[in-house]
Amino acid sequence: MIHLLTGIGLYVHIPFCQRKCPYCAFYSVPMAGQSPNRLVGALLEEIDLYEITEPVETIYIGGGSPTCLPPEILIGLIVFLKNRFGDVEEFTVECNPAQVNRSLFEQLLAAGVNRLSIGAQSFDADELKILGRLHGPGQITEAVKAAQSAGIENIGLDLIFGLPRSKLIVWQNTLDKAMQLGVQHISAYSLTLERDTPFERAAQQGDLTMIDEVVERTMYELARIQLPSDGFRHYEISNFGRPGFECCHNMHYWKNRPVVGIGPAAASWYRNRRTMNVHDIDVYIEAIENGQFAHIEVQTPTPEQIASETAVLNLRLPEGIDIAEYRHQTGFDVEALFPDAIEKNWQVGFLQCSESHICLSDVGLSFADAVAQDFVL
Repeated sequence: MIHLLTGIGLYVHIPFCQRKCPYCAFYSVPMAGQSPNRLVGALLEEIDLYEITEPVETIYIGGGSPTCLPPEILIGLIVFLKNRFGDVEEFTVECNPAQVNRSLFEQLLAAGVNRLSIGAQSFDADELKILGRLHGPGQITEAVKAAQSAGIENIGLDLIFGLPRSKLIVWQNTLDKAMQLGVQHISAYSLTLERDTPFERAAQQGDLTMIDEVVERTMYELARIQLPSDGFRHYEISNFGRPGFECCHNMHYWKNRPVVGIGPAAASWYRNRRTMNVHDIDVYIEAIENGQFAHIEVQTPTPEQIASETAVLNLRLPEGIDIAEYRHQTGFDVEALFPDAIEKNWQVGFLQCSESHICLSDVGLSFADAVAQDFVL
């Protein structure tokens, strides 16, 4: 286990962006014409509704694009969270390379932020255009160097591979550029066609052809070889961090530990309930201002469902399911609960099993989603 999770995670969703990217399925709307002050006010009120008494270990402000907020509003939100919850082990803010500078980074650091997640996506100008990004490769480099000069020592880059018409040499160049910047964390996600996105509609109409699966898998394998050779630890299917710089906040999700999600479309797993907020800023604000939660989904999973979710999430980690820890957390013996799933995937070489752990094999990493489906109850 990378990190002993003793508190909860807090996720704050900023549903604004400068322009909606065609591949993105996260709930967000263009910033123009919106009222960020009123939204942030509602975020703070929602935090009060939860009456959090547990220690908050990590805070993650994501989006959308938090950095499209006016700096004084973003800093005000961060200061409020810092005053409310004190010093947290990891305080992350997502950043758009086109919306940041050294002054902003200095303000973020002074307010209590100690980690950045920069949405680079690619170091190829043509790929950035395909993705609908408003920044160029040079702005990624400028953003990272500005953050480093401001004194921020934990910087992550998000990258996307498997784009239409992408070539292996282009992905290799993106990896090289990312490694040369001396960042502490790199996330490498395969492009997927998310429901109700322009990319999905274009693919259905024949206007967008996804990359060959073999090439996509080769790109993933390239990341798994290149990044560790530069000192990154492959600590989750899509994530690589230098030792000591693994994302603590996301470990709450992969260990199926409590996370409170604040904001429109935010999800929570807290006090044995899974909730999802409404995907509408105005409806969300109205509910919160009336002193009510803005949940559109409320579920109380059974112990078996929790055990299933925990197994699926744990398998995303290289150590997989720690059998003793799993029994302590869920109350179930994983080998007794999933005998067929374990046997099936062990037989085909997708799982490795020992007395203490059940984890994906190197081959199984490329078929992780299929393996996970066998652990769904």
